[in-house]
Amino acid sequence: MNASFHEQEVSLPAAFPLAATLALPADASSDSKVPVVVMVHGSGDLDRDENSKRLRINAFKELSDPIASLGFATLRYDKRGVGRSGGSFLEAGFFDLVDDAEAAVRYAKSRAELDPERVVLLGHSEGSMIAPAVHVRVPVQGMILLAPTAEPLPDTTAWQREQMYEELRGMKGFSGWLVRLLKVENKIAKMNDEMIAAIRGSDAPVVKYKGKKINAKWQRDHERYDVRVLLREIACPVLAIVGDKDVQVKKDDVYGLRDLVQGPCETLVIEDMTHLLRKTDKDLRFSVILKDYKNQVKRPIEPELTAAVSRWLNAWKSEAR
Repeated sequence: MNASFHEQEVSLPAAFPLAATLALPADASSDSKVPVVVMVHGSGDLDRDENSKRLRINAFKELSDPIASLGFATLRYDKRGVGRSGGSFLEAGFFDLVDDAEAAVRYAKSRAELDPERVVLLGHSEGSMIAPAVHVRVPVQGMILLAPTAEPLPDTTAWQREQMYEELRGMKGFSGWLVRLLKVENKIAKMNDEMIAAIRGSDAPVVKYKGKKINAKWQRDHERYDVRVLLREIACPVLAIVGDKDVQVKKDDVYGLRDLVQGPCETLVIEDMTHLLRKTDKDLRFSVILKDYKNQVKRPIEPELTAAVSRWLNAWKSEAR
């Protein structure tokens, strides 16, 4: 329990009701109208805190508390079809997720205690691609992009696969001999091509490939979406942060993003931080970093990240009065 703010369960009106948590400063009222940070998740079946059954990232809960302590409200919600939210996660396309994030911003702007002219969108990973799409529909006054990308998702996933292929090619000894003998790289590439063909060959929201359900609509939507186009329309202040051990997005994309947006953009690359917003001492190799995720989530998110977000928000609030 924190005396400086309190949390309440709310429901966001969207295509399907979205269960959410609104954290309000203790002194929030229709007279005071506090600024608000709306949080938009990364990819996967994540709840309002960015937790899933497979991995408890918990980043949004760990960011919400210090942000609310600064005198901001925060709004975080369970994704469609996750937690207590309605709808189907697997059937949701990328633009459905944009619709849901837009609904969250509109809800925040409708609350009497919140200032509709002081709204910040905070996106993590895929959330950093959703935020610009929301902004062009419902303008916000600030944006925080964590582990962002400045290219279409298919380009990023192709880069991720290339990291994996390079590791396979570099394997030595018996393991390397076996990988080459079994032509593992070719088999992975063939499976990926087959899966993409199945996704593109259907207009169903979900397809089955090798017995596994694939969120096909989400994949097809991403093939139609280029975040760079909408980044060029952002004129509000932006903070972009990435870790130099992030193997899921290119760390130099923060600079590409800075060159694309029209407003002031502060960038920060945090040493040894990964996509999960924690530091690691593991080698910068795709498989090694991913394998270490289960250990990283046992620790809190990186204090340097929290401090940078808090400092930027304080400065933003002073200028946005």
